[in-house]
Amino acid sequence: MKKFFATIAILILTLTVPVSAEKFSESSFVQLSENNVIATYYVVNCRESITLRRAPSVYAGEITQIPLGQAVGFIDDVGNGFYKINYDGLIGFALAQYLSPGKQANTIRYGTVVNCRESITLRRSPSVYGAEITQMPLGARLIYLGYGSDDFYKVEYRGMVGYAMKMYIALD
Repeated sequence: MKKFFATIAILILTLTVPVSAEKFSESSFVQLSENNVIATYYVVNCRESITLRRAPSVYAGEITQIPLGQAVGFIDDVGNGFYKINYDGLIGFALAQYLSPGKQANTIRYGTVVNCRESITLRRSPSVYGAEITQMPLGARLIYLGYGSDDFYKVEYRGMVGYAMKMYIALD
């Protein structure tokens, strides 16, 4: 009987301890519903992508990269130059200077095939084992769509979307 009352007392104390919403920690990001999103913002003013972080600090751990031009859900301006955002169901923090409520015209990035003899392969997946879609000749122009993996970019070439090795693409 004493164990029962002790367990109830601990449970009551645990449930009544106030939690401060002002504190952020490395583990403070969680997946939330889209109901918390106030507006749609876009990634701007960067070369390729920005970092979604676990806390509003440039020293906080990385959750993921968000490509240039990508839409995100704006949740809150937490100060210190950071916004709290929802990107693909992940809640985290990004520098406000790279987010804008309007899509900018310069969010389309182009690239050129370089560093090869004749052509490179556009693949269905970001792997050297990915199925070939087509060959892109040296000097071909393409549209950069974002990261495919550490070694690949996602690109569009003549209406075909696939992956090409970064070492063969010079972005404008």
